[in-house]
Amino acid sequence: MKPWGKFFFGLGLAFVLANCTPAPDGPKVETARLANGLEIIVLPDPRADVVTHMLWYRVGSADEPIGKSGIAHFFEHLMFRGTEKIAPGEFSKTVARLGGQDNAFTSYDYTAYFQRIARDKLPIMMQMEAERMRALIINPDIVAVERDVILEERSMRVDGRPSSLLSEQMRKRLHAGTAYSVPVIGWRDEISALNATDAQRFYERYYAPDNAVLVIAGAVTLADVLPLAETYYAGLTPSQAPRDARRVASDLRVRDYASPQVRVDARVRQDSWRRLYRLPQSTAENRQLFAAADVLAEVLDGGLTGRLYQALVVEQKLASGVGAYADSARLDNGELMIYASLAPEASFDEIAGAMDAQIERLVQTPPSEAEIARAKMQLVSSAIFARDSQQSMADIFGRAAMLGLTPQDVLNWTREIEAVTPEDVRRAAEKLLPIEHSLTGHLSGTGER
Repeated sequence: MKPWGKFFFGLGLAFVLANCTPAPDGPKVETARLANGLEIIVLPDPRADVVTHMLWYRVGSADEPIGKSGIAHFFEHLMFRGTEKIAPGEFSKTVARLGGQDNAFTSYDYTAYFQRIARDKLPIMMQMEAERMRALIINPDIVAVERDVILEERSMRVDGRPSSLLSEQMRKRLHAGTAYSVPVIGWRDEISALNATDAQRFYERYYAPDNAVLVIAGAVTLADVLPLAETYYAGLTPSQAPRDARRVASDLRVRDYASPQVRVDARVRQDSWRRLYRLPQSTAENRQLFAAADVLAEVLDGGLTGRLYQALVVEQKLASGVGAYADSARLDNGELMIYASLAPEASFDEIAGAMDAQIERLVQTPPSEAEIARAKMQLVSSAIFARDSQQSMADIFGRAAMLGLTPQDVLNWTREIEAVTPEDVRRAAEKLLPIEHSLTGHLSGTGER
């Protein structure tokens, strides 16, 4: 899944880097940077008198110190615990009282906080977000409370879900030796050991303006936003301590790839099969390869008309549901997944054989022009529909910025998709889907298949 669907002049302490005119197939984007390093992206959308205010930090679970897994997600929770001016829990209560909504999320590569609010309340959001960027209160009592919350969340979202446990173990093997082998939420024993000192060090290094990108979408322009950003964010001190370089796997082979990761759990009501392929790192040089991978996944998936559904559900009756998706929107190695829910009489070996046959078919013979046209239409239309959502736009451009992509890269994505040929898709299947780059998983309630 793509995250999008992917001249200086002085003004006080700010410098405007670009004022992108709208591309024929994209929205207007305005960008700036404060002297303390905070980047600003504004997506004007005057259709409603509301704004989405998002603050993105270039830190995720893949940046955690060894043995401190879960601290990035843990810190997402701590950010709501308060400062000297904002009482614990008061941040979200204030947003709600003003008629808005707020939330946050953590990934391997970034952490983001957002509020959707009436335009005239934007200064309050900036003031509160700037306050907790550098003035958060961290003490052992607060850390202990939130640590228990995280452990309960892990119990509910991972330990209580057999499918999540299988995914966690598969990625531990698939990405062995790299930071993506550790789950975003963290390992239970390491979460239990997190303390206030760990949190304070993490906060001081990563929660700073030179490690952040401010994205605002809605009924504002850069001319509206920049004076506010100067007022609330420009006085914050940079940390001057960017993330460390991370190991990216260049050898994509998976150890013991022929041995499936099997999980048998009595809680499972329908057996399922999945395969994860480890992809190379997405770069400017191989961007067209990953555009082809998006089209490839759509050819395989594609709903009721996709290859996997037609072959495994309609014709062979081995599965009740199938799917595929490519995820290259990462700083390090990406993934491509194919999956199926088994029909009552099907076996895991039969599903694997049928999936292998579909992959081999793509490697040997390019898809038809009609298949490519349908896949492109689905991808491009999804990107266009996303523009109807102010929050989706803020999310798309923010994620791209976290991955080192420019607004123009986002605007160019639909053109890259349109340029994909059937032979590009065949080559992508050949290059990205060798079986030795993959790991297969079996999830079963009985283990009898």
